[in-house]
Amino acid sequence: MNSLTHRASRFAEKTAGSGVDAAVTIAARTARAAVGHRDSAGESVRMVEEKVVAACEGAVAAGLAWGTFMFASALRGGATPTQVTHAWFDMAEAAVKPAWRTVGANAKRLTRRR
Repeated sequence: MNSLTHRASRFAEKTAGSGVDAAVTIAARTARAAVGHRDSAGESVRMVEEKVVAACEGAVAAGLAWGTFMFASALRGGATPTQVTHAWFDMAEAAVKPAWRTVGANAKRLTRRR
């Protein structure tokens, strides 16, 4: 398996895992809100806040990844198509990493027994 295929497979696997974590989080938050759990109002504020934070962190990280690639390309005198594709993966992974981390932590926290 070449390196781009490996990266695409790993990215797809992490994205699918985050989808499962998101479904678990949504189900747990919906159930809590439906029964009027004492934390449901705070959880609503938290879910909006963490989305804004993850989006900002991801945007900054993606910009830094692309800037790093552009700087390195300028020093090298250009880039091959494979290098550009790897840079896109770097940028995409940097953009979604904060969201992956947050959704995983939420699923774990909301399904923990108390």
